[in-house]
Amino acid sequence: MFSNILAVVAIQLLIRSVSSQNVTNEYLNHQCNNTQGTYTRGSTFEKNLNQVFRNISHLHLRNGYTYESNVVAYEVSKDPNIVFVLLQCRGDSYGSKCHSCLHTALSGLRERCPGNRGAIIWYDQCVVEISSVNTKGRIRYDSFFNMTNLKNVSSDAEQFKNKRKDLFNKLLVKATKDVSEKNGWYAVGETRIGRNKLYAMMQCALDLTPNGCYVCLEWITGRYDSYYFDRRQGGRVLGRSCSLRYEIYPFLRR
Repeated sequence: MFSNILAVVAIQLLIRSVSSQNVTNEYLNHQCNNTQGTYTRGSTFEKNLNQVFRNISHLHLRNGYTYESNVVAYEVSKDPNIVFVLLQCRGDSYGSKCHSCLHTALSGLRERCPGNRGAIIWYDQCVVEISSVNTKGRIRYDSFFNMTNLKNVSSDAEQFKNKRKDLFNKLLVKATKDVSEKNGWYAVGETRIGRNKLYAMMQCALDLTPNGCYVCLEWITGRYDSYYFDRRQGGRVLGRSCSLRYEIYPFLRR
């Protein structure tokens, strides 16, 4: 089973003071997979893991994504020391910014899940998964968690919720239809609510198919929108396979 950080901690992280454009890279959450076992310092698994990260460090990461392994034919390999690494950066954090987030995430994994063969860690600008099991193209339903702002909208909550739902539906289609080579399954948008604006984004890991991305995003919007988000001014759902976020302030680079 995956270990989970207390929800109250995640919520407190979300409502930290932010600038009008969130260009920070705050740590958000991690999950240490205890079912895949552990490795020891200097072991073959650790050497393979370090080699995979070295290989990633030489990539351009122009689209902010890679899924790497220490063997080529990893679909059929029975190597007990095989390593798989997923790196998916936020759609506005590619290239050098993605590399920077990877470096931060690697240090975070070593600190929070030392010796785990399987683990996931989330920061504002990326998610990194290490695994001894091939998870490419799979929707990891067991990895999702949500974070919400403690503050509610002050007026016309029903209009706010309806506008948010409409924006989510538009981004769901956009993320899986309007695919760019730069950042793949990624969509951002905004809508006006009275004098204010609501901003949102949706993204899938690039190892998913278009249909897989749609299924993943549809699942998290259906599960979290009405109950968990309700009247909250901001919220997120993050997972290994897809994510969404909305706020009443701009939070992405332009």
